[in-house]
Amino acid sequence: MKRLWWCALLLATQGAWAVAVSPAFSRQLAPVMKLYEAKQWQAADAKAATLKPATPAEEAWLAQLRASAAANAERWEVAATQVAMALRYDQWPQEQKRALLRLQGDIAAQQERWPQAIASYKAALALQNEKALQFRLAGLYFHNQQYAEAANLSDQLLRQGWHKPAALIRLSALHGLKQYAQAAEMAELLISHEPTEGKWWQQAVALRISARQGRQALALLQTAVDRKVISEESTRTQLVRLYAWQGLPYRGARLLELAMRDGKMSASVANLQLQAQLWEGAREWNKAITTWQQLASLNQESKPALRAAELMLQQGRDQEAGKQLLSLQRSTGKEGWRAKALLLQIYLQSERYDEALQLANQLRGSREWQERADAWIAYIQSRQSDSGGKSA
Repeated sequence: MKRLWWCALLLATQGAWAVAVSPAFSRQLAPVMKLYEAKQWQAADAKAATLKPATPAEEAWLAQLRASAAANAERWEVAATQVAMALRYDQWPQEQKRALLRLQGDIAAQQERWPQAIASYKAALALQNEKALQFRLAGLYFHNQQYAEAANLSDQLLRQGWHKPAALIRLSALHGLKQYAQAAEMAELLISHEPTEGKWWQQAVALRISARQGRQALALLQTAVDRKVISEESTRTQLVRLYAWQGLPYRGARLLELAMRDGKMSASVANLQLQAQLWEGAREWNKAITTWQQLASLNQESKPALRAAELMLQQGRDQEAGKQLLSLQRSTGKEGWRAKALLLQIYLQSERYDEALQLANQLRGSREWQERADAWIAYIQSRQSDSGGKSA
């Protein structure tokens, strides 16, 4: 288990306790205190366990000594038992009682007993307010999934002055509450204090996206890239996609084009596909066709080549599309059937009925295209019949 903090109760000296314990018990404590002060925690606890206190004050004194030694030795169950025993004594000075309550909270936190730890810290704070203990309490609220309490208490701490750990607790608590816009503000506050730390920029962007604040996310990410705070390829891809999301496909495609040209992003299948889609979104049809063709030559798949052919037809480039579809019609699967259908339509437009009829008969072999193929066959036969009648 990850340690949350080092817990050590600062004990009073023997002299300070001379009025509370007998001289005989004080002499028994001497060798234990030497071991404790030498930080031989386990040996100190073992030695203390052999002592025989004669009064409630001596029992309490021994219990708080053993609690502290056991806690420092990370023997949490022993420490929890001893600190509870020490707190049953009702004559502690306020400062010592507060220290014991803090120790009890530390021990419970190490055992991940969050409600018990919270109760102990709140009792200690009731005796005396302390910023460091408030911070610990805020952290425990978060661990116990009391996100609202964690957010409120960390906010109070931040109002007293900048405190990065409190800011992190508030950021996490707001995220837990799904208050993404406010969490993004905390991430941006962290950016203002650590402007070269890329992870704060990335968190702020992600939170703005979660809050559906695309423009703010885009502005943050663009600023981070411009300042060269973050320059990973995945981040640039995120920026490109944000441009598309915000209805700026041309800017996204242009950024991607320049990044690939300059070697800042690879000309991968995924990036080329994204670029082609962005060029289409920007209605830059020739650029889209070129990119689909580039993608087709890169991965030898029929789908991007087919998309390029479709765009060629859309732009009236029938001859170029026909050449591409001739090779694509031999493809297996949906792309092959789609290529045959598109090529058939080119033949119909140029009144090449025999070739169109041959493709239509092939298309009847596909369940998806059979109905349309029958319609095309009927149309072709009627046209051929009309043509034959006129010739006669």
